[in-house]
Amino acid sequence: MTYETENKAKTCFDDIYTAPTPHAYIAMMAKSGYEICEQACPYCIAAAELLKNHTEDAWPVQMLDIGCSYGMGSAFVKYGCSFDEMVAFFTTHAPQDPHAACEAMRAWINVTPTPYDVRCVGLDSSKPAIRFAMRAGLLDDYIARDFENPDITPNAEERSLLRSCNLLISTGAIGYVTDRTMAHVVRHAGKDHPSEFGPLAVLTILRMFDATPIRDVFEKHDLRFEKVPEVMLPQRRFTDENERKSVLKTLHDKRIDTSEWEDRGKQFAELFIAAKPDHFPELLEKMNETRSMSVHDESERTAVRISSNESFIPITTKKYKKIRL
Repeated sequence: MTYETENKAKTCFDDIYTAPTPHAYIAMMAKSGYEICEQACPYCIAAAELLKNHTEDAWPVQMLDIGCSYGMGSAFVKYGCSFDEMVAFFTTHAPQDPHAACEAMRAWINVTPTPYDVRCVGLDSSKPAIRFAMRAGLLDDYIARDFENPDITPNAEERSLLRSCNLLISTGAIGYVTDRTMAHVVRHAGKDHPSEFGPLAVLTILRMFDATPIRDVFEKHDLRFEKVPEVMLPQRRFTDENERKSVLKTLHDKRIDTSEWEDRGKQFAELFIAAKPDHFPELLEKMNETRSMSVHDESERTAVRISSNESFIPITTKKYKKIRL
């Protein structure tokens, strides 16, 4: 299934995903109030914690970020970055030169120990974005392929990498990514340890996109796929009035009520999870616990530091409870 009609309703950001550094991407996302990655982060961490509790060291948590672009999922989940920190870093510290930007990013994320013990693999069709994420140290491995192309299938090395992944995440990519890509991923994910706990999946899907084809892929491979009740995650603001009208029309044509959500001026996504049927109730319980814990507290704020050589710049960011692995 393609989401051609729905994607036409949204502003196209294709150009910013192919630059050699994330500067333009970060600037545009900041302008749009992009927040879905950070909103979904506690749920991804909770799933990783659940895996680690069950498998311990027998099967380390290896996360596949589907539609990873410049490695943002890893920045949030593995390195504990906030979006405000990323914006400040690329606005004031990261050089425009690709090599220098990678070196600066690598130095920054290693100022403090990695807070979460997760190995991150990125999947994206943008080779420049993947190249940056690898060279900057955000990703541990990668697949730079466009599986939306019906003539492209995973090669032996890529299949091996997919088989070793036991946590699948996607925050904001479904729509660009369809059931075609997911079919390749889910077919192989977790097959290195078929009798173990996992694989697990945590996906955000904008309300305008029909999740049925994605559900069908998971169910074909004997995984239960459902929406987490009472979780609605803001993705970003509408870029302009034209996008707002187009998106609202698309939602209304699908008989989706926007009065509580998109009418506020933002696009909203629902949270979906998948697991083996026997493991699904435990994953859902973990998501419900996280929903209660991860509500942002606007009154609780903390100063964080970004290092550039020996100077530190304080930034004020929201602080929310994180689950440590």
